Amino acid sequence: MNNSVVVWREPTGSVVPKTASTASDIAGVANNLSSRDQKQIVTAFQSDSYEMMAGFVLNKALSQLKRALASLGMAFVGEMLGRADLTEDSVPTVSISNYEAITLARELGLINSTDAKRLTQHLELLAHFDSLNLEDSEAEEMSREEALSFLRTCVNAVLGRDGNIAPAEFMDFRTSLESRTFKISDSEVETLRAAPYFFKKTTLSILLSGVKTKSGAQFEHTLGNIVVLVPFLWTSLRDAEKWSIGQSYAEAVNSGHAPAVTALKKALTSMKGFDYVPESLRSQTFSAAASNVINVHTEMNNFYNEPAAISALSKLGTTIPWPAFPISMSAILAVKLGNQYGVSNAAQPDANNLLERLTVNQWEYYLNECLPGDELILQKLAWYTGPGNRWIKLVASFELESKAAKNRNIVKLLEASAKGDEVALRKIADNLLTSMRN
Repeated sequence: MNNSVVVWREPTGSVVPKTASTASDIAGVANNLSSRDQKQIVTAFQSDSYEMMAGFVLNKALSQLKRALASLGMAFVGEMLGRADLTEDSVPTVSISNYEAITLARELGLINSTDAKRLTQHLELLAHFDSLNLEDSEAEEMSREEALSFLRTCVNAVLGRDGNIAPAEFMDFRTSLESRTFKISDSEVETLRAAPYFFKKTTLSILLSGVKTKSGAQFEHTLGNIVVLVPFLWTSLRDAEKWSIGQSYAEAVNSGHAPAVTALKKALTSMKGFDYVPESLRSQTFSAAASNVINVHTEMNNFYNEPAAISALSKLGTTIPWPAFPISMSAILAVKLGNQYGVSNAAQPDANNLLERLTVNQWEYYLNECLPGDELILQKLAWYTGPGNRWIKLVASFELESKAAKNRNIVKLLEASAKGDEVALRKIADNLLTSMRN
């Protein structure tokens, strides 16, 4: 990063040859699998144990992806995911959910957008097969083509690549933030203004995790860059990221970390940002409960496990604290909209109850400040018919089209939903997903 910020790009190209059409051909280029694992995959496939093979290969891919993310620092991963519970001692394969691993790996350029979409859909398909009872599982089986698609995606995205290391541009950028204190007049700082939002979010996460993990000169540069860059980025940050700054300040105060308190206080004061310093314990409790709902929703047996998780969130109180509002809404709507295979019927009463508690102000806040960055919900609207149809009913039920939306694409999305235009809804949601990454 000599003269300007260089945004990292996602990996391109295919590891698996287009001509590879058998499990043996595809597994043969999985360099990150042992020869024993490769043989087991081929044997399972040839014996028509498609679901067993798919589960095995997906688990191998996701475990490797989590370890690759952990190599960047678990505190950093925690900042990126908004997970205050993650520390440097957290075990990645246990602490990071599969959905979180896929989403974050795409943001950081470890996998590309296409493979991320396929991995997410494969994860959902496997969860569907896993949730079937004995009678249904006899009637519904994974097909040979689906199993080959699992294998091809996992090898292309993870198992056939060299460790899924972060792009050199990301590592250079991270090193720069920790090895020098920028000035507001530096060209690198100015180019941040036009950088994609995920880049700004990553910049902030590097700085906030550095407050907790760095020492010596790296720590001093981290604090210096917080004072310079946080005010510079402030107006372009979404509320979720502003709350993360306030949360870091509250944690620094509680731990008596004077240098960090001074730097964060200076940054917040310059932008009158103390409205974003949370009531820590209550907000953290809601955020943790909402995070658990999302983790349950995106994992195996989700329809069975969602009722207890959403019930726990519902019982925390009648009002969701603002710092926890974005992730709580994502969790509630994930349960309400379900996935392409349906919804957890037993979880719907609590989800409905939580939605019915929302005020007009809260709905407008979600539509304007949260939905444009709510990747989980936008994926449901852009990719699947079932959740899209349930969203259309929700818009009508809560008269969301009448809410004061400011984002032009959100206005269009609500208009399409009110008209029941599923095709337009999916297209607009896909545009919103794309805009998150550009």
